[in-house]
Amino acid sequence: MKLRAFAKKYDNLLIVYAILLAVLLAGAVSSPRFLTGLNLGNIMEQAVGLGIVALGQVLAILLAGIDLSVGAVVSLSTAIMSVELLPGAPGVALNICITLAAGALVGAFNGLGIVYLRIPPFIMTLSTMCIVNGAALKIRPVPGGTIPYEFMDLLFGRVDIFPHAMLLWAALGGVLVWVLGSRRFGRSLYAVGGSPTTAALSGIPVGRVKLQAHMLCSVIAAAGGVCVAARMGSGDASLGDLFGMDSVTVCVLGGVSLFGGQGNIIGLLASTFILSGISNILNMVGVSSYYQYVCKGLILLVTVLVFSMKDRRKEARA
Repeated sequence: MKLRAFAKKYDNLLIVYAILLAVLLAGAVSSPRFLTGLNLGNIMEQAVGLGIVALGQVLAILLAGIDLSVGAVVSLSTAIMSVELLPGAPGVALNICITLAAGALVGAFNGLGIVYLRIPPFIMTLSTMCIVNGAALKIRPVPGGTIPYEFMDLLFGRVDIFPHAMLLWAALGGVLVWVLGSRRFGRSLYAVGGSPTTAALSGIPVGRVKLQAHMLCSVIAAAGGVCVAARMGSGDASLGDLFGMDSVTVCVLGGVSLFGGQGNIIGLLASTFILSGISNILNMVGVSSYYQYVCKGLILLVTVLVFSMKDRRKEARA
């Protein structure tokens, strides 16, 4: 009985980790190089940036919205990081501060438009995406610039097969688990995502919660952009193009409901590695990048359909 109750309570997590196991088995069958330490380390490097961006995307989705501007924030972050403002470590520190501040500004812009101008999140963040992409292109019209090697090694040097940046990802994830699980902001976020009207009647400052969530989402996306820049070693205003859709796919596959107020970030670790692992397998077997886009779109569509059907069955039983 206890095992059945556990499986029923955490069925979404069990499903996503079962899918991760299936991806690992498929990779092992498709290529003998898949489970080598070198390749697993490469998958982790690829997953870190996306995983961090997805942590921020969770906050927007819990509010029953989607932040389409996170990919543009990643692009802007790589552009800022690739500009040498000061030489050496002080320059890197200054670039990081400017990058995170830019992320906070983008998030505030999104939040103010959604809260005070009552613009739907999809439209607001889509508009912001275009604006921020333009700013990134202004700073870095063509790929280039350099990231100091010492900073690249700081984040993507390895301990065995594990990149150092995994620690940053784990730390951010741990903080968000704590915030969403036991802090007032986390409880308010779930309440607002479930029913803004009920939350307002309960005395929760709905507008402030939405503004804070969008600011935090963009700051976390900027942190992901810093990691992407360190991994690539240069700036590119198009590097973040796929992060918007991919971060939504990771969140939904990890069990976060697009209808708001449901889900957590525990499943995001598995879902991030699922998406990165599938991309790695497709590259190994020589599948064109065009078909990889199709594959990711189908994963998102099927995942939404599966979880929607599960929710309908629960409602019918209730």
